[in-house]
Amino acid sequence: MQKQDTLRNLLISAGIFLLLMSLAPRLFPPPASSPVTSPHSPDATRVAPSDGTTTSGEKASAAPAPGPVPEKRWTVANIAEPQTVTIGSEPTDGLDPKNPGPYRMRLTISNLAASIESATMTDHAQTLHSNERYELLSPIGGENGDRLNSLAIEKLNIDGDDIDLSDSIWQVGPVDPYTTPARGDSPAEEGMSATFSIDLHRDTQLALKLTRVFRLPKQPRDQHRHDLHVDLRVDNLSDVPHDVVVTYRGGIGVPPASPRQEDRMIDFGLTDGPDRVVVTRKTIAQVVEKNGDALPLFRPVPAEPDTRFSWAATANTYFTCTVVPLDSEYHDAPRYIADVSAVDLDRNPATTGDATVRFVTGGLTIPPGGSTAYPASVFLGEKDGGAFKKVPEYARRNFYQQISLGFGWCTFNWLVELMISLLNGLHFLVRDYGVAIIILVLIVRTLLHPITKKGQVNMVRMQQRMGDFAPKMEELKRKYANDKARLQQETMALYREQGINPATQMLGCLPMLLQMPIWVALFLSLSNNIRIRHEGFLFTWIQDLTAPDALITFSKPFIVPFFDWHLASFNLLPPLVSLFMYIQQKTQPKPKPNPNMTEQQRQQQQTMQMMMPMMCIMMLFFFYNAPSGLNLYIMFSSFFGWIEQNRIRAHIKAHEEAGTLLKPAPKPASKGDATPPARKRRDQMTWLEKLQKMAEEAQKARPKRAAEKKGRR
Repeated sequence: MQKQDTLRNLLISAGIFLLLMSLAPRLFPPPASSPVTSPHSPDATRVAPSDGTTTSGEKASAAPAPGPVPEKRWTVANIAEPQTVTIGSEPTDGLDPKNPGPYRMRLTISNLAASIESATMTDHAQTLHSNERYELLSPIGGENGDRLNSLAIEKLNIDGDDIDLSDSIWQVGPVDPYTTPARGDSPAEEGMSATFSIDLHRDTQLALKLTRVFRLPKQPRDQHRHDLHVDLRVDNLSDVPHDVVVTYRGGIGVPPASPRQEDRMIDFGLTDGPDRVVVTRKTIAQVVEKNGDALPLFRPVPAEPDTRFSWAATANTYFTCTVVPLDSEYHDAPRYIADVSAVDLDRNPATTGDATVRFVTGGLTIPPGGSTAYPASVFLGEKDGGAFKKVPEYARRNFYQQISLGFGWCTFNWLVELMISLLNGLHFLVRDYGVAIIILVLIVRTLLHPITKKGQVNMVRMQQRMGDFAPKMEELKRKYANDKARLQQETMALYREQGINPATQMLGCLPMLLQMPIWVALFLSLSNNIRIRHEGFLFTWIQDLTAPDALITFSKPFIVPFFDWHLASFNLLPPLVSLFMYIQQKTQPKPKPNPNMTEQQRQQQQTMQMMMPMMCIMMLFFFYNAPSGLNLYIMFSSFFGWIEQNRIRAHIKAHEEAGTLLKPAPKPASKGDATPPARKRRDQMTWLEKLQKMAEEAQKARPKRAAEKKGRR
């Protein structure tokens, strides 16, 4: 075995050596007269900053190399060392809610490809009870040991020549305050700006100058805005026109909202009209499974000229980095966007933090002495449904779809939005989301009480009547075994005789069926409501209603044998949920044993009684890692349901003692009621009774239609 491993290693080493030898001429070509310089190249001029700013120098002359020399080559003027500037909030802003500061974020901007190294949110903590602010964007290490930042200028194509700018070092300009007047539905602004620039030479002549300006406005909390303006200007300083294509990327390093699951995604919006933006979602898994290939998001289609690109976002459940390209007049959905795709920059499926969006502009011809601009608006902050609906730009761009796409298909969107509105409204009154959830339980239980009560009473009535019904039903099956139409008619007549309505059986399950969408809606409202993040329940151990309650946190995850479950903590609420559900089920009204029940009915009843405890145990596993807010809702729903069951049992017992359970006492007629009894019966007929009557009429009409059909033959 050892000899085989040695031989295999020798063959692999020989193959790698031959591959390197064949690729060496391409990887290490002989130097030309005007090579494109790299920031780490010895040919790049290094000028140390003197007063906080940097300048670019001329490239040092290189020794002529043998071989053919291209007629024209583009070179990038780089400076010595990467630098960063910081604008926006102070590190302590946000720690005092009463004095949050004028900025909603702190940006660290790098002159490496004129990019954002990190973006820190002022109003949110990184972790529970932490003074460290939430870092939405952070740098990622590339496959070659380089550094990947957000919103970097990756490449420039000039007259068909590709110029890699991903590792270019730009000149750092001034960091100054700015003021802009109101424009359209954008209010007047004042804030801080940072400027970066870089020169491009063709041969030895200065040809193009790129200038990128980051403007961060002051945005108080009551404005509900988290905007950043990023403008790129390309100036043609030569005496000939140039065709220019710009490639840049979106946000990088967005963390997952929870370490327990991957919740990051890429959303993008396309506009096909003045007031319509259609939003589509791609998961991070869909991006990385492309094995390095780009996942197309948008390309213009000549047959659909009105469909244009609006925006793209790299986001998690609670936060988003949304890039909105604008035209030169700062209007949405510019026509110069030629290609948008989702890419895995390091082409490694094991690392997902570098999955981002790549924007490619269409070719624009810049005349001599002219310029062109590529402005963009970037939203950096939390997904606030209220802000996305109230701020005109956010509403017009349909940012709210970044939230509603997380609602899924298991419930109704309006129900999730109702849960969010109710919880936020109740929190405004009681100042605690846990108490708001308990009040919501009371509201739902109160609304469903009439249905619950009627369903339980009807279920007990039917179970008692079914004991007398079963023998008669068996007799009908034997008597009309060869006449199915007659059997159905006699069965319906027996139902009427015994006072049994099969449709009323649904009422017993109706409260649970109605609550299931509410549970799902509550779960989604907890998972998509940024206001509940890091909110606890009074002074209990429940510190974050959007996460498991974690009474005891393990030093390392505990792995459950055979199931491969990773448990990071002991959660107390799920066992309490199972216990309260079991107590509620044990107290549900049960009929007295009927001696006329068949053996099959007895077995079915025993099976149902055995299934109840099993369902409680299954709930323990289903909800163990669910948000503590959802478990709190289900636990208190079971608790109040237990109280409700006691009242219903007392009601049923009172009817049994009065002898009115199987035959309810008639209601006294009101004075002056001259409505005939038969007509009143039709008017007061429930929809279940109407459904039963329609079924009977259909059964009666079936033999007649069959006879008519046979006569026509």
